[in-house]
Amino acid sequence: MTPTTQVRAPILSLLLGLLLGLILARHYTAPLPLLLCVAFSGSVAALRLARNESLQWQWMLCFLISTTLCCWAYGQLRLPKAPQAYNLTLPAREAQLAIEIQRVMQPGVRYGKPSGIARVLDAPTTSRIHTDDQIYFKLTLPPELAEQTAQLNIQRGLQLQTTGVLTPILPSATTSDKDDFETYLQSIGVHYRFDRTGPLQILRAPVAFDRFCAAMNQRFQATLRLGAPENSELANVYVAMLLGRKIELSKAQIERYRMTGTMHFFAISGLHIGVIATVIAQFLLLIRVPRAVAPWIGLPLLYFYVEITGGTPSAIRAFLMAAFFWSSFACQRQRSPFSALMCSAILVLIIDPNQLWSLGFQLSYAVVLSILLFGLPLHQVLTGRCQPYQWLPEQDWNARQRAFAWSLDKVLLLFAISFSAWLASTPLSAGLFGFVAPGAILLNMLLVYLVAIVISGGVISLTCSGTLLSGLAEFINHSAWTVIYLMDHMVIFCAQLPGAILPSDGFSTALSYTALCVYFAILLWLHRCAARLQGHAMWLPPLVIISIVITGLVVID
Repeated sequence: MTPTTQVRAPILSLLLGLLLGLILARHYTAPLPLLLCVAFSGSVAALRLARNESLQWQWMLCFLISTTLCCWAYGQLRLPKAPQAYNLTLPAREAQLAIEIQRVMQPGVRYGKPSGIARVLDAPTTSRIHTDDQIYFKLTLPPELAEQTAQLNIQRGLQLQTTGVLTPILPSATTSDKDDFETYLQSIGVHYRFDRTGPLQILRAPVAFDRFCAAMNQRFQATLRLGAPENSELANVYVAMLLGRKIELSKAQIERYRMTGTMHFFAISGLHIGVIATVIAQFLLLIRVPRAVAPWIGLPLLYFYVEITGGTPSAIRAFLMAAFFWSSFACQRQRSPFSALMCSAILVLIIDPNQLWSLGFQLSYAVVLSILLFGLPLHQVLTGRCQPYQWLPEQDWNARQRAFAWSLDKVLLLFAISFSAWLASTPLSAGLFGFVAPGAILLNMLLVYLVAIVISGGVISLTCSGTLLSGLAEFINHSAWTVIYLMDHMVIFCAQLPGAILPSDGFSTALSYTALCVYFAILLWLHRCAARLQGHAMWLPPLVIISIVITGLVVID
């Protein structure tokens, strides 16, 4: 196997130490002075060993130990303290809280019940929560206060004081009917739900930047709906895909996209950021902006898009990776997607260590890492073995032969990316979501380019509307809705195929994470030993994943 991705990034050792340290901090408490003293000793030893190239493994071990201990101490300081199990068993109680809205999930326009994630600014000592804790809020009002909610613009950065009912979210292990949304809330460190019942007081309006982003979000929604009939399902999917507003989807749409493994198209993540960054880069290239200058123009535009769509964790993660990779052009450095991925993961975990337990974080980084370590090398092997007209010089190919070779290469690339993404997501899907979707391999192959077309069309439509070309924006919207109609029917067809979706209720979560660890360990070993391995060794990682998943499915049956 000849790898196409450089994996010998020194920063990988730092990431491994960070992961181990945060996991230890989550489950164990140790004296901070002891951790820091041992870490300092390990750092000194690593510096001395670094002078001798023959002691590379000893240096790596000392560096990993010192990094793990430092991050263990950092995790104890930064990770939110989970409430005691006793407090979660207490009944709901009323409390007056001062909160700052951090993320709006349901703006309340449709049902009049805005909800989202908020940070606690002030809470009474009897409320069982503390300052800076996160809560899930829902501003449900009695009829006499409904008008007040309709007039209130709920957006990020708004600080409120109100009275409501504080209800603990029980751990999934003690809940007989595990709810996916509650599991998600627990994974991001939210352990209480706050339902407002009394009048509210605005403590501080959002800052100007947050108000600007909220206004632009509304304007983008209006642009993407230009020319659409009222309550059009196609326009709703368009808005959901471009702005990450899953609330626009119907329950039936959410269920079929989730079960077919295509719900990631509606989260602002790597695909969205990558397509939009490509559109911006191509436009800057078209107007003759130098490559070294383009990142300093494109990245701020990309960041504005991330903030306008709500600044979700998945969007921030994707932006950081794009920023590391794209800025390498300006710095005239060797470009490495693997190093960019590692740097973005480290920065995300330093800013918010609790992201490590977010399913979105785990899925996004596992999928991208699998594409880099397995998908791209698989594409290289497949193209080497499926070369059309290999006995005919390429300069002698006619137009039909060139078109066939180009199409075959794109199909192989789509298969390699879709298959590698499926390998990384399947263990987590089996253990955490209760289903395995083999049909997602083919479906994602068919949809990736269509989604890229829709996103590109949306960017062009928004640009046309901003330059007062509303008629052209409306025309592009109709083109995008045609593609969305085709996508939706592909998903419906795939969901009805026998064997496309397999239930996996009862699949071991420990087995899921074990499968991923073994999978990535083998991939890293293959890349390190690539000079001594043949192409057939590439099939070992997927064989491991498929075998473990089948074993888990057989056990639960």
